[in-house]
Amino acid sequence: MHLANTNALVWAIGNGLVSTSLVTYLALGLGASGIAIGLILSAPHLAGLLRLVAPAMMTTGQRRKVVCLTGYLASAMVLVAMPQLAAPREGLDPAIGIATLVICWCVYHLLEYIATIALWSWLGDWMPPPVRGRLVGWRERFLVVGRIVGVTASVLLSFGWEYLDPSAERWVPLYWSASVGAGMLVLAVVPLLWLAPRTSNNEATPTNTWRAMARVLSDRKYASLLLYSCWFAAANGITSSAQAIYPWRVLDINYHQLVGLRSMMYAGQTAMAPTSGWWIDRFGARRLMTICQLIVATGPLFFLISTPSYPWWVAGAFVVWMFYAPLNVSLDTLKLKLVPIEQSAPALAVYYATSDLAFSATALLGSAYYDRLREQGLDAWWLFATFFLSGWVLRSIAAWLVWLIPDIEGS
Repeated sequence: MHLANTNALVWAIGNGLVSTSLVTYLALGLGASGIAIGLILSAPHLAGLLRLVAPAMMTTGQRRKVVCLTGYLASAMVLVAMPQLAAPREGLDPAIGIATLVICWCVYHLLEYIATIALWSWLGDWMPPPVRGRLVGWRERFLVVGRIVGVTASVLLSFGWEYLDPSAERWVPLYWSASVGAGMLVLAVVPLLWLAPRTSNNEATPTNTWRAMARVLSDRKYASLLLYSCWFAAANGITSSAQAIYPWRVLDINYHQLVGLRSMMYAGQTAMAPTSGWWIDRFGARRLMTICQLIVATGPLFFLISTPSYPWWVAGAFVVWMFYAPLNVSLDTLKLKLVPIEQSAPALAVYYATSDLAFSATALLGSAYYDRLREQGLDAWWLFATFFLSGWVLRSIAAWLVWLIPDIEGS
């Protein structure tokens, strides 16, 4: 677990340096439209549907380790190339730069997602069920601390670059942040080299992985978990473009300020994660998930009440989003506990693929609808209010779906 958590810490630092916010702001700096932002947010999830082939690659514990290490290394290599290919330069159409950004971002996430399925199936061997919630909670803390370090380093890099070269384009420090982040993702693979391929007597996946995935869909417990995760992903997707565009174009919040808000959010999540794991092991996940879901759902309302005159109301969204930590720990624990260890890889593939499809479909629909309303000349406040109110309602309904998942308590 020390090796696994060291991997989580270093990987999260790299992930913080090359966050979705950074890529989104880089695209906005290139003049991206609402649908382009929707593609950046959803394309990785659409590509992630291909991760359904991942379980077939992991027929033994040793192969599972190979898939994990290879996937993470290859994803880091793509990330190294991404800023080089997408950076603005003379003679390059900005649209081509945005398209290159989307393609690289998509391939990077596909490789990372396949590696993550192998990793979580692998970690399932190392986490005894009676204390799995606590171990997941501690791993979540390492991930959040790493993200804080990563986004802080990204801000310092950006500030330092502006100080040394005030005439530099806004995309330049973002470009270097992505490059440094890629290097950290490569280093994150090193601790996994010493982690044993497996500890249990069961293989990573059953013989027929496609039949196993079909069996997961017919399992009532896991299907209820999938329903919740897909609904929540769709609720997040429908407002994703509006939430990405609003701080930049309406509130005039720059990348440094946005990262500061995210760092505050991550700090709160760091404090909550281990305690959440203990609570889940002791009392179950249902009540904790319901309370946190209702709190997280209020996030878009803070965007709604923020205006150019009072932009910092948006900070309230990042405060309530601290409660994503208990939700993440609950979901990571449940998606391992609700199936036998030999079914974990197919179950994880189905879980991520269905959630990705829900998010990407609604993100694209939401961004296309945003562009259409904008073209029709709808008042800016009403335009964004439509999305923020919808996001609050849809996220709140997800709290009810938690109670459809049977036998959460004591699982």
